[in-house]
Amino acid sequence: MGIGSFLPGIVLLGIVIFVHELGHFLAAKWRRVTVLRFSLGMGPELVGFTAGGTRYCLSWIPLGGFVQMAGDQLNEDGTMPEGGPEKFLTHPWFGRVAIAVAGPAANLVTAFVVMVITFLVGVQQPDWTNLLGPLAASTTAYTAGLREGDRFTSFAGKPTRTWHDLENASAGAGKADATFTLERAGTPLTLVIPAARVKTVLADLQPPPPPPVVGGVGTGMPAYRAGVKEGDRVLQVDGKPVHSFTEIAQALHGRADQPVPIRFERDGRTFDLTIAPMRVDGTGEGALIGIEPPRGLEWTEKLPLLEAVPAAWRGTGGLVASVYGSLWLTLTRPAYYRESVGGPIFIGQMARDSAKRGLDRWLYLLALINIAIMAFNLLPVPLLDGGHVTLAALEAVRRRAVSGRTYMNFQKVGLVLVGTLFVFIVSKDLMRPFQRLRAVDKAPRETTTVAPSHH
Repeated sequence: MGIGSFLPGIVLLGIVIFVHELGHFLAAKWRRVTVLRFSLGMGPELVGFTAGGTRYCLSWIPLGGFVQMAGDQLNEDGTMPEGGPEKFLTHPWFGRVAIAVAGPAANLVTAFVVMVITFLVGVQQPDWTNLLGPLAASTTAYTAGLREGDRFTSFAGKPTRTWHDLENASAGAGKADATFTLERAGTPLTLVIPAARVKTVLADLQPPPPPPVVGGVGTGMPAYRAGVKEGDRVLQVDGKPVHSFTEIAQALHGRADQPVPIRFERDGRTFDLTIAPMRVDGTGEGALIGIEPPRGLEWTEKLPLLEAVPAAWRGTGGLVASVYGSLWLTLTRPAYYRESVGGPIFIGQMARDSAKRGLDRWLYLLALINIAIMAFNLLPVPLLDGGHVTLAALEAVRRRAVSGRTYMNFQKVGLVLVGTLFVFIVSKDLMRPFQRLRAVDKAPRETTTVAPSHH
């Protein structure tokens, strides 16, 4: 595994950390609070320079960063530092709120900008070869003469080599009769669809379903922990044969948290795994094990700037809602969702996998992680940005600053909470790859049971 495998994660984390700390830095400068050091990375300094009284440096450990401001720590005797508004802890409460919130706000703005860039660069959309999928006898398309397996070669006089071609050719359909040219069992066929039925016929059509082959495995998901690999073929779910990827999802529907026996084939050998799908909604009807269908043809959807901006606005709003929903579930059901929690190594794995699938996937993950960092840092926990906001709000209500003793106790609580979480995340990060390797090696040799993570 070369450095190229780690590069997508290093770049992603570097951007997220840099913009977060830059937000704090700019807000502190705006509020005229003295900034002593701006570090990207933790630990000993690698390179750096001093300008305007601030030391700018790159440190050896690329797992964080910080902005050190004058007066942001208690004195050695536990008392509040002396000084005026040029020091953080003696700065007016509303200024401290602005400085604390600026970091998460920078992540939010960055996520929006990244989403705009994503739509401008282009999003990869799935496409399929020009074959018709299943058609029920009751559909208008069937009665018009179309059949499953027909290969459409043109529509309304425009060549159609893929389904995206058909979509483009059908733009404005319904205004006149449309000619469908097809091949059925190698025999050319021409159908003329009346204008009044064109839209209905097109709505009935669908591509052939993808085969029940694993095209990708989500890091940390039930299938990942069970040892499922890309390229594995699903033969049965709960004893029932499956012939398409769609049937896998249908068979798992309503089975969240329930161990489901699944038979796979790998390199000509069959093996059984029992996997408990995770719930994806509050009802438990939606259930997934974390696998994707195989990737086939694709086309790139690009938006002009005037369309990319509102699309990015909606996309960022959706990410915020999704992240806070997941955060709520994680906080209220930590035992259940503990496998979904990860740190730098986990993020690096996701960044590597997303980069393999395309720039748009990596950019989407970059936006997602920015939102996740924003949400996490705004928690009212000591040592986090939300903790500073909480103390500042308390000062505003009491109309006087908290004592050094109160501040110290508050920070100690945060140290215990954040330290415990850090140890848990790092241990999960370090163990997850080894557990995955053991599961992958074990899966084709014997039956393996993967129980729900909360059992």
